[in-house]
Amino acid sequence: MFPPPAAGENPFAALGVTAPQQALYRTLLRHPGSTATELAVLSGESRSMLAGLLRELEMLGMVDVALSADPAYFPNPPDAVVETLIRMRETEFIRARIEAERLCGDLRAAEQRADPEKLVEIIDGLDAVVQRYENAQRGAKARIKAIDKPPYAVDPRRPNEIERERISDGVEYRVIYAPEALAIPEKLELARLDSGLGERARVLRDPPAKLIIVDDEMALMPLRGDEPGITALIRPSTLLDVLIGVFDSCWEQATPFHGDHEPGTRDVWPRLSDADMHLLTLLAAGLKDEAVARHTGMGPRTVSRHVARLLRTLNARTRFQAGVHAARRGLI
Repeated sequence: MFPPPAAGENPFAALGVTAPQQALYRTLLRHPGSTATELAVLSGESRSMLAGLLRELEMLGMVDVALSADPAYFPNPPDAVVETLIRMRETEFIRARIEAERLCGDLRAAEQRADPEKLVEIIDGLDAVVQRYENAQRGAKARIKAIDKPPYAVDPRRPNEIERERISDGVEYRVIYAPEALAIPEKLELARLDSGLGERARVLRDPPAKLIIVDDEMALMPLRGDEPGITALIRPSTLLDVLIGVFDSCWEQATPFHGDHEPGTRDVWPRLSDADMHLLTLLAAGLKDEAVARHTGMGPRTVSRHVARLLRTLNARTRFQAGVHAARRGLI
């Protein structure tokens, strides 16, 4: 018989190595190159039992075999064996985690079939809505898609610190702003700052609804456009698929808030003043003359004159088109 290890002396147990396997491995460390016949003499065990243990050690990467009429077995170095076993267990843990996630998905699907009401959860109350909105952002793994338009459950003049934190974590934010959102001076400035931090921002006239979609796995959407305190949480379903499609369609139609710079375009376009640049940014955001006047401190008639001049300069037919042309050419 192999001498059993003393209590607590199986350091490989946590790596899935049994006591008989470890005992045989320890014997080979003392007698490398032993054959099954020699191991049977050393241990007093049958060759059939040893053959099974040796196959197991070979599969675990703990021994190598020199093939011959009576194969000889050589133990691999313990440090290499431990690294191999650790990698094997890590792979098993990853597979177990993936399977657990799949089973959780099956469980959720079964629960939703049994109780369709779980597909949509109604959140009532501003505090509860704000809490869910913050939790949704914190739980994002890869991407958040949002349509930003008034009214707001939180002060729109305050920065979204969670967004900035998650962007630094590598989460992508795609945000479509309604012009009336950017008509709030502080909101416009925050959008410019967030865009500089990595937010991908676009502007769209009359987006259909205020919306946030997290990893294409859940969404939050007010049930009444004028009441953010009554919001629906939508889980994986046909309804969620429709909302994802709506956002993606709006994203394709929207104008970049900050256009990608195209090499050489600044050199062939007219030189514009800082005031012109600011005015073009407001036009690209879709603001009306009254809102532009509030942002710039100019009177409405002065705004109209400047806009008319920029339309001629940029060969644009409308205010919004002038902003779009400027954004796409890196002028703003």
